[in-house]
Amino acid sequence: MMGRILARTTNATFTIFLSFVLSYIMLIGLGILWPEALDWLVQRAKEIEAVIVQPDIPARYRVWLDLLIEEGAILLLFFTMIARIIIAIVLSMLTAAVPASMKGER
Repeated sequence: MMGRILARTTNATFTIFLSFVLSYIMLIGLGILWPEALDWLVQRAKEIEAVIVQPDIPARYRVWLDLLIEEGAILLLFFTMIARIIIAIVLSMLTAAVPASMKGER
């Protein structure tokens, strides 16, 4: 039981770390191979930031949103979500390829 909990925690931590690294690789790769697309994404992230941090929000909340939400973080979040989807698809395909007898199932 404890081994399963540790294995799931380790798997989740590895997946999060891997998606973080892959998101930076995708971001850098896009910037090198297709800088116009990266510029377009940065402009969209700035628009999203402007929508979230609106002037009619009270200053005590807006200052925190302004500090915590920036176009770089939004862009990294976008690439991290794509990386998580790719990892999920790849791991699902690998899991489906392993026979049930090797998984310990009956």
